[in-house]
Amino acid sequence: MKYFPMNVFSLKRGAMCGAFLLTLAGAASADPMHVSDGLFGPTEWTASPTSGAPARSTVSSSSFNVGAPGGTRFYVEQSTGGAPSATLGNTLNLMYDLGSFTPGASGTSGLFFDVFFQNGSADYVVHITDSGIQSFEKSSGVRSPVNAAGGFDLSSPVWSALDAGDLALAKFHAGASIGSSPNYAAPHLIVEFDLSVDTTAGATLAALPPDGLYSPAPSFWSGSLGGVGRPTIVVGAAIFQLHANGTTAVTPVLGPGGLPALQPIPEPGTLLLLGAGFLGVLSASRRRR
Repeated sequence: MKYFPMNVFSLKRGAMCGAFLLTLAGAASADPMHVSDGLFGPTEWTASPTSGAPARSTVSSSSFNVGAPGGTRFYVEQSTGGAPSATLGNTLNLMYDLGSFTPGASGTSGLFFDVFFQNGSADYVVHITDSGIQSFEKSSGVRSPVNAAGGFDLSSPVWSALDAGDLALAKFHAGASIGSSPNYAAPHLIVEFDLSVDTTAGATLAALPPDGLYSPAPSFWSGSLGGVGRPTIVVGAAIFQLHANGTTAVTPVLGPGGLPALQPIPEPGTLLLLGAGFLGVLSASRRRR
C-alpha cells in the first residue's frame, strides 16, 4: 500500500496525554501492532494487504453508506502496549477508513475530525486538527447543540474543557494521513484514535482508583468530519461493548435516511432498538472518578 504524507492531523497528541504508544511500558515487542499514526497497517487491522477483513476475532469492523454504498468503514480493537490480548485491554484503538473522502481540488486544508463518545453520565468530544487535540465534556443528560454546519457546537456553555487530571488519565492519541487501504484503492483520508480503558471498572474493591478514562460498559460512539466552509458529515456511529476476553461488540446506530447518527437519538425506541438492549446496561453505568 502506498501513503501520501500530508500535514493533516499528523501525529498530534493532546496536552498532558502521556508517552506515545511506541514507548509505553509493557509493549509486547519493539514495534507494537497499534500506533495511532493514520496508516492502515496490515499488522494492525487486516490479515493481508489484499483483504480488508478483520485479522483477528478481537478486531471488530463495520461499514456505513456515507458518500457511496459502504463508503466509510471503521475498525475497533482493544490492546495493551499496542498489542491485542485475551483479557480486557488498557487501550481502545479505533481506525476510520474514509474511502469517500479523497483530497480533491480543495485538498485537506482546514479539516477537523470529531470523536464523540459517552462514558457513564458524561459525554466527550475529542476535536482533532493539524494544530493538535482539544477535548470537551458535558453531562449526558443535556443534548449537545448543533452548529450551522451540522456538527457539535463546542462553543456552547454545555461543553467544558477537560481538566489536567482527566487528560493525563485519558492518554488521547490521534493521527491521520492520505493513503490507500485494502478497502479503497484511491488515496483517501484515514484517521486513527486511541484512549485509555479503565480496567478496574466493576472491580470488587470499589475504592480502587480508575487506571483509565473509558469504562468498558456499553456506550455510544460517533465520528464526524468537517472543516472551514464545509458541512460536517457523520462517518460512523455505533454502540461499543468491551468484553473481558479482549473482544468488542459493535452495533451500528443509524439515524434518518440510514446514515450514522451524530449523537444518541432521543426519539423513543429508536436507539433502544438499534442498540439491541445495550442501553439498559448503559443507563446503569456511571463513570467512577
